[in-house]
Amino acid sequence: MTLAATTQDCWFDGKAHLLHLQRHRDARGCLLPLEFDQLPFAPQRLFTVSEADPGTQRGGHGHRRGQQLLVCLAGRIDVALQYGSERAEVTLDSNGPALLVSAGVWGEQTYVEQHSVLLVLASDPYDASSYFLQGEPAP
Repeated sequence: MTLAATTQDCWFDGKAHLLHLQRHRDARGCLLPLEFDQLPFAPQRLFTVSEADPGTQRGGHGHRRGQQLLVCLAGRIDVALQYGSERAEVTLDSNGPALLVSAGVWGEQTYVEQHSVLLVLASDPYDASSYFLQGEPAP
């Protein structure tokens, strides 16, 4: 698994950046291995978001603690990010890199294509009290 980021793939002094994952393609399909010991954190939780119609927005919050790795498994998903007054937009697709988001970064995902699937690996267990909404103070 290749987990590398370049400076043009980083935002907010590295609080959000793309990680280039190595996919293995052949006539049988595409294999995307995720070796947990090579991730920037030990996952405590994972979940998927699927069956969202095009134009559906999810997220709309940030986390006061922890990190999340967003991996588009199918389709295309636009991600809006904000840290303080800075904003960035990233498009994830099933052939592209993953997005690592640190604590303090607000994010919202817009599902662009039918049958898009997002896999999220989180460093912390679910805790609704760690959420903050856009415009609220972050750490």
